[in-house]
Amino acid sequence: MKRSIIYFVVFTYLLAFGGMKIAHAKGDINSLVPDKSLPIVKKSLNIAMFLPLSYDRISELDFTKFNIEDKKRLKYRCFEYITFYEGARIALDKLEKEGYSVSLYVYDVGEEDVAEMNKVLQNPEMKTMDLLIPLVFHNCFTAAADFALKNSIPIINPMSPNPTIVENNPFVFKIQPSTVADVETTVRYIKNKFTSPNIIVLFTPKEKLVMEMYQRAIERENWTWSGIDFNKYQNRIFEKIDTKKENIYISIVDKGNQQLNEAYANTLLMKLNNNKGLPPINLIAQYDWLDYPSLDLKLIQKFNFHFTLSYLNDYTNQNFVEFVKEYRKHFRQEPDKIYAALGYDIMMYFVPAMQHKGNSFITEPNEDRTKVMINSFYFDRKDPKDGWQNRRTVVYKVSDYKIISVGR
Repeated sequence: MKRSIIYFVVFTYLLAFGGMKIAHAKGDINSLVPDKSLPIVKKSLNIAMFLPLSYDRISELDFTKFNIEDKKRLKYRCFEYITFYEGARIALDKLEKEGYSVSLYVYDVGEEDVAEMNKVLQNPEMKTMDLLIPLVFHNCFTAAADFALKNSIPIINPMSPNPTIVENNPFVFKIQPSTVADVETTVRYIKNKFTSPNIIVLFTPKEKLVMEMYQRAIERENWTWSGIDFNKYQNRIFEKIDTKKENIYISIVDKGNQQLNEAYANTLLMKLNNNKGLPPINLIAQYDWLDYPSLDLKLIQKFNFHFTLSYLNDYTNQNFVEFVKEYRKHFRQEPDKIYAALGYDIMMYFVPAMQHKGNSFITEPNEDRTKVMINSFYFDRKDPKDGWQNRRTVVYKVSDYKIISVGR
């Protein structure tokens, strides 16, 4: 059986934080908390973190041939998720200095290793946990969520986009915003930044539900708009342009794989570029477009490319810049695209909120932490029998060939 508390992680922690124990990372509860108006109700927290660290394969590593690309190979899987822990540890170090008290337990559980997850959940200390954080795939998370429901323990899903994971379990907190949140954030951004928008939504029948979300949200604002099925009418996408208004194309087309999506993105950009009589255009599409090597970045820039994303290494965000400084100091490298900042924000939000609110947290989880988080959370749910969904996401824009955040 794998070791429950991961000593590989402890080794990383010793290098970065001077030797404190990972499972007993406690602060002085008598010291001042950041906001005296929010007294600590629950004096300490036990938090269990389940990460696919592949501890049992540490002996296979050959550091004489180590390079950055190798981190992404199966041989070095232990490095794929360790940054989530590292980001969380920076947050806990900061929170401990402010007076919060946390005991963090880290378990090595494979992404799809349901048997190992069930073994760990049988450990006696599991029922003493105040919060569970599994960074695992669906079946493993389901096993942990069932345990959380049975024992009334809040549980966080950091990465899944699947909205069904909150159903019939009021203890689940889903961090990744849903499509509804993306639509709401996009429409709110347009409302705040444009005085007279004319919106053209490009879709295919596959995206019917998202199209209907946009339709309802746009019609509530009484804006002029149209929806165009790109499969049928790609040669008519300019018919609804209004030269007296601010024209915004929202593309929700998803062809099903990267190759087809890349071809579609190129087709749309070339159509926009070849029509020389167009007024200024704002294009809102998927972040993935920026990863397509064949796309012309000049056209991305020309058409004011926007996208929504919950996490991005945004160096225009001062809280992220401060986090990076701490990360460099402790780990002597840059954080990855998402895991490090996500681990940081989860701890920066949940530890104070749970300690301030005590038992009322599960029914009233929202607390304003925008001043200290990289991207803050706002949780909502449709039914008290369901879990909580984060509804905060960010709108980014490509400006001067840089990605900047422009709205939330």
